Amino acid sequence: MNYSPAPVSKDRKVLRRIDFGAARTSVTGVLAALAVYVLIAWAGRLYQDFEGLALGLGLMVLVVSAYRLLIVARFDTLYASGPARWRTLFGVGLLAHACVWGAIFGSVTVLHGVGFNFFAVALYNIGVTTGLSGAWMASLRSRQVYIALMFVPAIIALAATDVPQGWLLALLLAIYAGYLYRMFASLHDTFWHALARVRRPTASAPAGLPRSGQDIQLSLVYRLAQELRTPMNSMLGMLALLDETELTDEQKEYHQVAAQSGRLSLSLIDDVLDYSRILTGRIALNPDFFDVREALEQALDAYGHIAESKGVELTAVLKHDLPRRVRGDRERIMQVLNNLLSNAVKFSDQGEIRLDVDFQGDNDGDGLLQLRVTDQGVGMTPEQATSLFDDPFQAPEADNPAARRGGFGLLVCKGLADAMAGRIGVESTPGEGSCFWFELPMQAQPYISERTDLRRVLRDQHLLVVGAASGTAAMLGEEMQALDANSEVIDDYDAVLGVLREGQREGQRQLLYLDTWARREAALNLCRAVAADPALAAVQVILGVSVDERSQPSVQKLVREQGLPVLTRPLHRRALRLLLSQLYGLDDPLATELQFAEFDDRTQRKDYRLLLVENDHASELVLRGMLAKLGYPLKSVSDGEAALALMQRETFDLVLLDCTLPGMDGFAVASAIRERERAEASPQQVALDTLPRVPVIGVSADIMGGAQARCFAAGMDDVLGKPLQLDQLETVLRHWLPATPSQKEKQ
Repeated sequence: MNYSPAPVSKDRKVLRRIDFGAARTSVTGVLAALAVYVLIAWAGRLYQDFEGLALGLGLMVLVVSAYRLLIVARFDTLYASGPARWRTLFGVGLLAHACVWGAIFGSVTVLHGVGFNFFAVALYNIGVTTGLSGAWMASLRSRQVYIALMFVPAIIALAATDVPQGWLLALLLAIYAGYLYRMFASLHDTFWHALARVRRPTASAPAGLPRSGQDIQLSLVYRLAQELRTPMNSMLGMLALLDETELTDEQKEYHQVAAQSGRLSLSLIDDVLDYSRILTGRIALNPDFFDVREALEQALDAYGHIAESKGVELTAVLKHDLPRRVRGDRERIMQVLNNLLSNAVKFSDQGEIRLDVDFQGDNDGDGLLQLRVTDQGVGMTPEQATSLFDDPFQAPEADNPAARRGGFGLLVCKGLADAMAGRIGVESTPGEGSCFWFELPMQAQPYISERTDLRRVLRDQHLLVVGAASGTAAMLGEEMQALDANSEVIDDYDAVLGVLREGQREGQRQLLYLDTWARREAALNLCRAVAADPALAAVQVILGVSVDERSQPSVQKLVREQGLPVLTRPLHRRALRLLLSQLYGLDDPLATELQFAEFDDRTQRKDYRLLLVENDHASELVLRGMLAKLGYPLKSVSDGEAALALMQRETFDLVLLDCTLPGMDGFAVASAIRERERAEASPQQVALDTLPRVPVIGVSADIMGGAQARCFAAGMDDVLGKPLQLDQLETVLRHWLPATPSQKEKQ
């Protein structure tokens, strides 16, 4: 019977999960190996009877165990450099482990016979070999060789004895080894056939049979979303390029609002798509490490102006010890938060909307990310809150607009929370407002220490906060605590000057944050009073205003005359620390916290050869502009056949490939590129799965749907979603471009 795997394209994401599972499972086997060896060395008297042999075997066990644990610990780094390389290294450790334990099995059989040590090692070898049956489906040959190395030495030792009991045990071990050999082959064959079934496209309905109404709706939704994303890619792409030009501070604020509003429009499109996917169970997650604070601050920038236009103050309190990076699906998490913020703004006409974010657990391990959005809006009765996450359009009161508190946005939130193993709920009181909470188990990346220049400068300084909303004051308190400073909230405007003068007499180093939220004119007058008092010349005043107030003549005049630094609400760490750094003549404190490894400079980037395959002229202009900003040269063609012909004549370091090309689409082009590489490779390269390959990056408007899986199945290395973001494009290029451009390799 032929047990070769079913012919199916390798899904890199699926195989990565399998490989990671094998690595994680191997840790248990390594620890068990150490325990069993200590047991036979001491309780089994191997060390007392054969000291030299015991020490030698023990040293080999330690070396192999250390190697295997190192391979597991460096999984992300090694796997990123090449899955085939990682599997080779892992397979070497696996076979070395089998060699050592096969030698131990044979040695204790020869030296101690069929006794305690024999049965201890036999149980261990049988257990770990049987456990390997489903641990690494990606490599059959390694596991079958593993069986032979683990059992053959003991079988030979038992067969060489003159005792019938030894012959019987040798026969039983040989039968069991043969059983495992066939079982591994059968399970491996089943695995690949199962993977082929999972990846097989759904058969279309026979001609003449109508499709279901739900299928037709989903098809229309996907087509509409893709058509909408294409012009939005051009709009947001051009805004991203505009952000790289010289803009005034005021223009940057307007640009930021426009860009964030465009992203909000995208989130609405995603809501429609995801509601359809939730109904059909097609939600896809893409977890990875991301900067959680940066993501939250982007949401604040997006909704701050919207809330302000309704006369509502948006504030956020992010705990100062919040992990910098966590592992999760960034887009899905932000989709839930955006829905909750949008809902709070929609049902609030006054007061404050406050976002509280905390992380319960270790900042370098597993924990629980907690988000709470509290508003002072109309609130809800307990009955309304209980049914809030049920579909309102399927309820009897579906036609009652008052029953549609959140539309399908909250249904999407509930579905996404369930998909990410999280929880979502609401607490509300009629007339007093609501608090929506969202909890999600997440893994935090090991702590990355911050720069200390700003902390050193601000240590023991005293910040007075006047006129700010409760969330703004709490946010400033968190940041001052993180910077080893302290803060104090003063509600009495008339007492501020007295407190400042008293602090100056005591030699305090003082900062004054004046916010226009509570009493705008009183805050501006207090700014003038502090500036006019010679005794308060050492006090640094910071003015907090809304985006609209920033452009008002009275505010601009005061800022110009007094030279006041200005922060626009909603406040967050990035803006606050950037302003403080400028005040004290420091570099940007956050710009260098996480830097990519520099493997090239602008001169070397010009040596790379990139190919763009894109038929939409606006999208081509966006990508050309972004790559020009990054310093990469580019050639472009508009269809797949032209791309394949050009790649036959010229060498490229990377291909950016649109998935929805006319005629020969991007998936077919990627498959053709991989087939050509396979045909041009040597037999040895094909056997070792080390084919020379040009990185192919798919570009699609439907990465949250089925396009991403199709990209990987076609042989693409990564996927970029439209609208394109400059930082994401640079990250992908840095990851996939070779260290040395192809032009330099030829020289």
